[in-house]
Amino acid sequence: MHSPIFTQPSNALISKEQPAPTTKLKIFLIQTAMGLYSASGGYKANCCFLAALSSQGHACRSIVLCWKKDVLDAKVEYSEEKHSFGDKNNLISIYRFTWNNIEIVGLELEEYLKIFPKSTLNHPLIDIEERMMHWLKDKECSPEYDAYQHFITDELMSFDATHFIFNDSISLKIASTLPGSIVRIFICHACEHLPFGPYSGVPGFGSSTSPIERNRLKEIEGIWAVSHAIKSYIDTYGEGVLATFLPLHPAIYGKLPSKRYYNFDATYVLITNPSSIKGYTIFKELAEKMSDVQFAAIKNWGVSEFQLKEMESTENITIFEAFKDMEELWPKIKVLIVPSLWYEAFGLVAVEATLRGIPVICSDAGGLPEAKCGIIFGTIHVNITDGERETDESIIEKMGIYKIPPQDIDPWIQTLRYLISNRDVYEKISQECCEKAMAYIENIKPNIYEKWLIELRQSKSPILKSDS
Repeated sequence: MHSPIFTQPSNALISKEQPAPTTKLKIFLIQTAMGLYSASGGYKANCCFLAALSSQGHACRSIVLCWKKDVLDAKVEYSEEKHSFGDKNNLISIYRFTWNNIEIVGLELEEYLKIFPKSTLNHPLIDIEERMMHWLKDKECSPEYDAYQHFITDELMSFDATHFIFNDSISLKIASTLPGSIVRIFICHACEHLPFGPYSGVPGFGSSTSPIERNRLKEIEGIWAVSHAIKSYIDTYGEGVLATFLPLHPAIYGKLPSKRYYNFDATYVLITNPSSIKGYTIFKELAEKMSDVQFAAIKNWGVSEFQLKEMESTENITIFEAFKDMEELWPKIKVLIVPSLWYEAFGLVAVEATLRGIPVICSDAGGLPEAKCGIIFGTIHVNITDGERETDESIIEKMGIYKIPPQDIDPWIQTLRYLISNRDVYEKISQECCEKAMAYIENIKPNIYEKWLIELRQSKSPILKSDS
């Protein structure tokens, strides 16, 4: 059985909440990550947000792309049905079950991808992207996308949703057609999901650069920016699109305090998802120039086959599959490095390591400095991608679609060497990590999310405000 990818909201967090409101909310959220046990930070954040709301007495339903094996591993009772999408042969198995007090509507992933293929940063499907964009812009009909829209709308109506939360352009179009009683919220976990700015229209993220999408964003009730950096991006490029900053729900950090590690003598310097945008070039050069240090990499969605083979052939790099429970790996990690070279929304893994006393060395890209929880040591300036795209297909396959600027490796070598060579320095920073990460999380008031959802609903339906 898989270990859960997130823990239930702790009693300490729940106890800080205000009494449950007289009005029960019904939250409908669409997940776009792949798998019930996805390692995506945005996916995990959404799961914990829903679990926390459910613990307060609200009803939650979520669309999830998953495999049947995921459902079986979850050890839950489930029902299974077939649903056609645009053609009688376009069948997708639908799994219905309750998981962590959330109603899950699971779409069989393999069948879903046959009907709705997804680009990646290394393998953009240009024809598929263009067809989807034409449908998003109402330029042409698509039987399968029309059927998907009807399916989601029916699920929303049967659930009698009060709030519809999503992060993709397909759902944004669906939201634009919904009855006026439903509060629509776009939660932004990545700039690439937005239809404006230098990172819009990237294959695999389902956004375009269309004014139609920008206008749809202006018309919905809420846009949730999960970091100050994301809000700043929206303020800069949104041309009137208004966002509200709310940090990730503290439930995502599990029961506090987290287990404390004293890992100066641990084995590895770790990176997660070492793709080009996550700092592959920095990581690879660090390993080559610090051959006496053992490095580890957790393989994930962004890593190309070329990059994987290059790392596997480097003697002092150990490759791990994604962990369902990172507590299996944290005892072996001396330092976490997060050398991202794109505009990071936040950097959940940095907080997770910091909480446990594991020092983090990261870039200053996007919201990563926020994820350092106020710790100054170990934030290094990098030249992030400006959004320029590669056109050479062979380079895209190896390194992804973004052009990555050259980097200065020396600050990374100097900072890492200083940290791992001095026990007193390491232990001082480790202690600061625990203290400041705890302070950061304790400063997040768990009731702000419920309050915001209620305020959005009252603003949309004044009659609710007068009755409350």
